Parts: sequence; C-alpha cells; structure tokens
Amino acid sequence: MKGLSNLITLQALFSTISGVLISKMSWVGKVSIYFFYKDYGVLKIWWKTALLLFGLQLLLIFVLWLSKRLLSRTGSLLVNIIFLLLILVGVYMTYLDFTNTAHRYLNTQFHVGAYLLWAAAIISCIYFIFVKNKRNLTPFKGDNYPADTQEKNENH
Repeated sequence: MKGLSNLITLQALFSTISGVLISKMSWVGKVSIYFFYKDYGVLKIWWKTALLLFGLQLLLIFVLWLSKRLLSRTGSLLVNIIFLLLILVGVYMTYLDFTNTAHRYLNTQFHVGAYLLWAAAIISCIYFIFVKNKRNLTPFKGDNYPADTQEKNENH
C-alpha cells in the first residue's frame, strides 16, 4: 500500500504533539493525579504519553490494514465505517466529558491534545477507505501453469 509509511510518520507526529499538549494539563489536574489518580501519572510525562498514544494509533492502523488485506472491499469498508462511527462517538463523549465534568478544568491544551488524538484516528480510517489494495488474483502467469492444468487444457 502506497503511503503507509507516511501515515505512520504522521501518526508519530500527531502522537508527539498530543503527548506534549496532554502533559501540559493544569495545576489542578497535576495535583489530582499526584494525590488521587496515581494510575494516570503517565499523562504528566509527555514522551510516555506520546508512546502510549502512538501505540494505540499503530494498533488501529494494524487492524485496518489487516481488514484491508483479508476482507473483501465491502467488508473492509464496513470495518472502516464502524471504526469511524466509534471514533465520532468517542469525540462526542470527550466533548461531553470536557464540558460537563471536572475535566473542564484540565486546561485548553489538554483538551486540544485529546481532540488531536481523535483527529489522527479519523485520518487513519480515511486513509484506509481510499487507498487501493493491490492483490495478485492470478498466481500463475504465462506458461507457468501446473502440469495437470496444462494437460486438462490440451485435452479439451
């Protein structure tokens, strides 16, 4: 598939930017993580956050690539549409979380980092919707047919 390395590079860039933005959460967010939510301590360190987000993006790319290789065009398109719908639900749930809960105090940079993560996932889905998969439908070319096939063709 053409451009897959470009997509992965773009996802690495988006993950890095998201990691930096998410790590710049507000003072209230950092104090809350320190005292109450120690499991989310990874979000305070930009490169750990970036690696985590990049891993998630690579997982999404792998699943979409696998569906493109193993399923028919319709099946692959269906998988992409399902992921797009799930991502859009995730964007909406993130918006609700950032506007209706205490997460609204985390800082605008934190919010932009989270939305950038969703945008990167949408880009991956759109890439796999429009990229063409080159499949070799004829395993034998020219005179390289197996012997029994040539015998059948000569008898008919």
